[in-house]
Amino acid sequence: MAIGNVTISGMASGLPADMVDQLVNAQKTRLKAMERDKTFFTNQQTAVGELETKILALQTKAKELQDTSAWAPHTVTSSNEDYVTATADSTAQAGIHTIQVTQLAKYDTWVMGTGDGFGSATTLGTNPSFTFTYNGTTYDAGATSTMTLADLADAINALDYGTEDGVSASVLNTGTERQLILTAKDSGLNGAADRITAVNFSDGAGTSYAAGQTVAPKNALLTIDGISVTSSSNQVDDALTGVTLNLKELTVAAVNVGITNDKTALKTVLTGFTDAYNAVVDYVTQHKTDTLSGETLARGVLSQMRNVLNTATQNAAGDLSPYSTLASVGLRTDQKTARISFDATSLDTALDNNFNSITKLFTSEDTTGAGFNEGVAHRMADLIDTLTTSTTGAFAGRKDGLKARLDRLEKNIERENDRLDKVRETLTKKFSNLEQMITRMNSSSSSLLSSIQKLNG
Repeated sequence: MAIGNVTISGMASGLPADMVDQLVNAQKTRLKAMERDKTFFTNQQTAVGELETKILALQTKAKELQDTSAWAPHTVTSSNEDYVTATADSTAQAGIHTIQVTQLAKYDTWVMGTGDGFGSATTLGTNPSFTFTYNGTTYDAGATSTMTLADLADAINALDYGTEDGVSASVLNTGTERQLILTAKDSGLNGAADRITAVNFSDGAGTSYAAGQTVAPKNALLTIDGISVTSSSNQVDDALTGVTLNLKELTVAAVNVGITNDKTALKTVLTGFTDAYNAVVDYVTQHKTDTLSGETLARGVLSQMRNVLNTATQNAAGDLSPYSTLASVGLRTDQKTARISFDATSLDTALDNNFNSITKLFTSEDTTGAGFNEGVAHRMADLIDTLTTSTTGAFAGRKDGLKARLDRLEKNIERENDRLDKVRETLTKKFSNLEQMITRMNSSSSSLLSSIQKLNG
């Protein structure tokens, strides 16, 4: 702990009162240099951390571009959404389709209890049984004498239907009795047959009840561009590649569904990537003469990132040409600033000519042969993984190095402060002794002078 400033006022020696402070300050050259180093490396430590944060933000954008859906967004429109709506994934193709819906898919529904008093008892009976067949497989609900109708519905809902959608069961109170309702969770027909058949209940006392079908299952019937299509569901996802049609009502007039490549959405995704990349470049540029001065890590990061952008994507299929580089789709690196930007006109041309090739330029994962490499999005994300991995990454090594250096500086500063404290203590004692000695000498001189004056008087 440093000793506070010492002031020796009225020194008989005539020396300055802050002489100790002046002498100690004269020996602070090393301490000031170490404190400057500490400030510099502390700021550099912060800068490296902020650079890593921006690198990770770029990785997030790169990973978004690994998904093919990001590279093939579509806008879907319907001329009448009250009847038909639609969605499209990345595999859809642009076009307009005419839809007519003549029948909606229905869920097979059975009810037990209508008019026969079923379910009026508190429990199911002395030795009840309940079975039904669903999609060709017979299921036993495991009815017991202690079960109520609600318990039976729960047991049916809890059955293991394997890969099948299964059956849902519920209890309806009509005001006069309770009815058990069974509904297949998958709509439409099971081939040409009902989903649910052979519903049987016995109370174990000789009385059996049969269920009645209240809603017959139906397949959806529609035409797409004049071609008949049958679907077991009102969500028709296997007729048009990449398109899901949602059938809502029987059409009175034809509904036109249009699928267009959404260039605006794609450019928004690209802008997010380029902005994140440029944020890294800008940060290094802004701080290369201060907090990142002499920081080889920052220069190395930019060099490796540029290499990712400038390397062509190659795959075994060879179907990327002529769009195997970023420059070919309008994304270019400025030689002076190292920032990237994209030419919207060039990108529009590439999208119109070969949408799928541009997707693979970023999303390809083909590394099976010599000279083949992943798409830009994968390579950039992989590079950042390598740079930022918590144990062996370049950022981890640099942060460890800076921490070690700051730890050493802290210890050196502490030792230097201890040395200066001892110097101050030594000088204080010496000047205190000098003050005392001169004071005594002055006192003796005054006494002698007084004696001489008395003798002369």
